[in-house]
Amino acid sequence: MTQVPMNHFDRSKPFYPLVMHYLAQLIGIKELALRGIVGSESLEALVDRIPALGAVPAGNEAKVTEVRDELRKLNGPLELRSEYQDNHITIDIDDIARDVVANHLYLLSSTLRSAGSLLILAHEISKDTPWHDTGSLWEFLRHSRNAAAHGGVFNFLHGEPRQPTLWGSFVITAKLQGTLLFKDRAGAGLLSPGDPIRLLWDIEQAYPQMSA
Repeated sequence: MTQVPMNHFDRSKPFYPLVMHYLAQLIGIKELALRGIVGSESLEALVDRIPALGAVPAGNEAKVTEVRDELRKLNGPLELRSEYQDNHITIDIDDIARDVVANHLYLLSSTLRSAGSLLILAHEISKDTPWHDTGSLWEFLRHSRNAAAHGGVFNFLHGEPRQPTLWGSFVITAKLQGTLLFKDRAGAGLLSPGDPIRLLWDIEQAYPQMSA
């Protein structure tokens, strides 16, 4: 099966931002782990890596200062506005990076919740749309969503599944009762973290009338 680049998702359709945020979270864990191991780059090192700044004409130092200020914000702490506190909650990125390194096994074991969240969100924004039907792909997403929202385990009620639920070689039937949605370390379960992306891609291709 050909691997589909994530940037092939249509930006005018609903799955694009969901997939991007999912990928950003996973990539962010890797970047934070790297930062926790090698440390953060100094502001001066970041400035030196922008060749265009070396060609700024004399008298336009304000442009350099502007760029340095923006880099400082990107490299510095994360500030999240809190209406409750009427100020900002400040998160030290290096503290988080060190935490990721120190607790990586525990944190990585919970990444499947992010994969499940992607399925939940994709289902919720699609279920009441004109292009949603009871086709096999949508049914596969619905049952996967239900498993993700209920402890990551398939739990069928009221005679479900009532419609054919197929996706490639995967078939969801009542025999999966109690089965993990995502594979654990021992290999028990149905899907892996890349499968939500592929499932949403296949749905998007099968329903060209989809729109955001």
